[in-house]
Amino acid sequence: MNKVLCFDLDGTLINDKNEIIGGEGTIHALKKLQNIGYKLVVSTGRLEHDIYYINNRYDLKLNYAISQNGAVINKNKELNAKLLDKDEALNIYEYLKTTDLRVELNTVSNRYWHTDRDPDFPKEYYDSSNIVHDFRNVIEYQPAVLFLVIGESDKIKVVQEHINSNYNKVKAIRTSDSSLEILSEGISKGNTVVELFPNSEIISIGDSENDFSMFELSKKSYYVGKGSCNKATYNFSSIYEALKQIIKGEENGQ
Repeated sequence: MNKVLCFDLDGTLINDKNEIIGGEGTIHALKKLQNIGYKLVVSTGRLEHDIYYINNRYDLKLNYAISQNGAVINKNKELNAKLLDKDEALNIYEYLKTTDLRVELNTVSNRYWHTDRDPDFPKEYYDSSNIVHDFRNVIEYQPAVLFLVIGESDKIKVVQEHINSNYNKVKAIRTSDSSLEILSEGISKGNTVVELFPNSEIISIGDSENDFSMFELSKKSYYVGKGSCNKATYNFSSIYEALKQIIKGEENGQ
C-alpha cells in the first residue's frame, strides 16, 4: 500500500517568519521518509506558487501540491480547480461588505484585496496580489476560488454561522482564530487527499481547524498547534517531533 504524508504549511511546516519549523532536522526527516517510500504532499490555504517557493528553497522534492485548502490541485502538471458558484459568490460578497471585517478574494492564481495588508500579516513568497476597489467584476469574469475573511474571533464566528446557515453551495471554515475561508461545499483538505490517493495509507500533520478533515481520513494524525486536539491521534509540540515519531514507528515496523 502506498504511504502518503500530507502536511500543512503555515504553523505546521513554516513559522510566521516563513522559516522551516525544526530547521534542518525537519528537512532531513522529510527526506528520510521519502526515501522509505512516502509520498510528500503539502496541503495549504496558500496559493500554489508559495508551495513552489518552499519546495525549491528547501529542495523538498514534494510529490503533489494541494492549495487553497483543497480547492486547487496540481497533479502530474495538470491543474484542477473547484470554483465558487458565481451567483452565490456575488450574493455572499454583498453580505460580507456589510461587516467591518477584512475581505479578500482568491482566484486560481491571484489574490484580490481592497487595501494592502498589515505589514505583520504573513507574506506571500511570490506576490500575486492586486488592489481592486470592488470584487464583483473579478467574481463575474475570473475563476474565483474562495473568500478569506480576517478579523476578531467573535465577529468571524458570526459570519461563519451566517454563511453555513444561509448558503447551500459553499462552506465556511476557520483557518485560525482570526481568519475564515469560504469555499465550495464538499471541498476540504481531507477529501482532496483521499481523492488523489484512494487506496493509500495517509498520515497527516496540521495545526488548525482546516486540517481536521485530513485527521478524520488518516490512519494516523498529528496535531502540532496550540493546546491539544481530540481530533488527532497524537498531539506534539512541532512537526519535527511528529516526524521523529513517524520514523520511529517505521523502524519498529508499526
